[in-house]
Amino acid sequence: MKHLRPLQHPVSAIALAALLVAGAACDEGHVESVQPPPLESAFRKVVLDPDPGEPMSLAVLPDASVLYASRLGQLWWLSPEGEKLEAARFDVYTHDEEGLQGLALDPDFENNHWVYLYYSPPLNTPLDDPATSVDESAAPETGTSADWDRFRGALRLSRFRFEAPTLDLSSEQVLLEVPVDRGLCCHVGGQIDFDAAGNLYLSTGDDSNPFASDGYAPLDESAGRNPGFDSQRSAANTNDLRGKLLRIRVEPGGSYSIPEGNLFAPGMPQTRPEIYLMGLRNPFRFAVNRDTGVLYLADYSPDARAANPLRGPVGTGKWLVVRQPGNYGWPYCATPELPYSAYDFASGGSGAPFDCQHPVNHSSHNTGLAELPPVLEPELAYSFESVPDWPELGSGGVGPMAGPAYVFSADRSSAVQWPEQYAGLPLFYEWTRDLVIAFHLSADGAIESMERLPFTLDNPMDMEFGPDGALYALEYGDGYYQINPDAQLTRIEYTSAP
Repeated sequence: MKHLRPLQHPVSAIALAALLVAGAACDEGHVESVQPPPLESAFRKVVLDPDPGEPMSLAVLPDASVLYASRLGQLWWLSPEGEKLEAARFDVYTHDEEGLQGLALDPDFENNHWVYLYYSPPLNTPLDDPATSVDESAAPETGTSADWDRFRGALRLSRFRFEAPTLDLSSEQVLLEVPVDRGLCCHVGGQIDFDAAGNLYLSTGDDSNPFASDGYAPLDESAGRNPGFDSQRSAANTNDLRGKLLRIRVEPGGSYSIPEGNLFAPGMPQTRPEIYLMGLRNPFRFAVNRDTGVLYLADYSPDARAANPLRGPVGTGKWLVVRQPGNYGWPYCATPELPYSAYDFASGGSGAPFDCQHPVNHSSHNTGLAELPPVLEPELAYSFESVPDWPELGSGGVGPMAGPAYVFSADRSSAVQWPEQYAGLPLFYEWTRDLVIAFHLSADGAIESMERLPFTLDNPMDMEFGPDGALYALEYGDGYYQINPDAQLTRIEYTSAP
């Protein structure tokens, strides 16, 4: 799950955006006509399930039924007629952010019925004994490797056969496991998606504790310190699957191969060939535009409320348009212009800012290459305060989420599909600000204008357009690591009313 930091509270909805910029071109090169955004009354929010548990991820099936996952292990199925049944129940490890995370359908689901899930098997990780006054599930922050080796676990990417309303747990094919250090918070990632060529993408968080670094980069290599306080071992490690966007090709039988064009070629020493993007903190939500091959990805912000010349920049969230592999800098740089500084957590002394064009990983926890690729520029970087160029973003916490691009079809027989003016526009949603924005992009992916959509979602957790052209969304509600009374599964329909 995301880094749910108490500093990041939702704020009230901001005002409706101004009229669309004339002639703004979307990423597909289609030129939009000059139209005002629809009135709020043109959209209708329909509550499909007011009790989804602690909702994490959803997938809309070709018949408009919905699969959706609760972090605590329940997988629910909702029929098109509104009947809710439990499709499966997973036994999952749920310390901090772990649990049942990502969910996606196979591109050929109508024929093969494969459903992909990313979850935390319990393994033999220590659990809390409620009969004692000690939390046995918390990994020690200091000690020796023997103390925290007991907390080494993994998140598992598997696929299962689904025949409504049941997911067949006995059909599991384990595709990939991402080793993690358990017992410390934070950052799991967990989104799954496919491109038009059938390649599978999986986002993974940096699995690093952010609370002891004052909101700046966790770079603690102190002797006797749990490695979970050093993100150089994960996000900046070319030989580690955490803090990455992975890209694989699933083969018949449940194995996988490496498609051409990843960041590191198969067989390259001290690297993992599954890596497509590295240097990510918590890429919690991304979406692939299968029409164009472009990928939209958002990465979560650290919590520093102000820049510190001895430590680094203010907390910065990012949204990316991805067409090629690369390095986005964490934990050395927020952007190419916003480096962090080397910091000795034992002495409290600061060193020089990192070189974002030539980042080097000298951490004692690094098992990969020392010299890393240069840091790439995001299409959007923002912080807690309002951005003069983009007032649509408002202000508040920083919880960026990359949503899907809308696909319009004039042949679709649907009374609720969104209008053609949104065709090809990727959606951006903000977990801490309860808002959804449509981005109008130039042909090279630059943001030309933003349109704040005239509805709000309560801590939007995941969203996907269904075969009916309506937007399906999971709302997490207000609260952290719990089942919130305002959590719900909803559908945003366009009604053309007044």
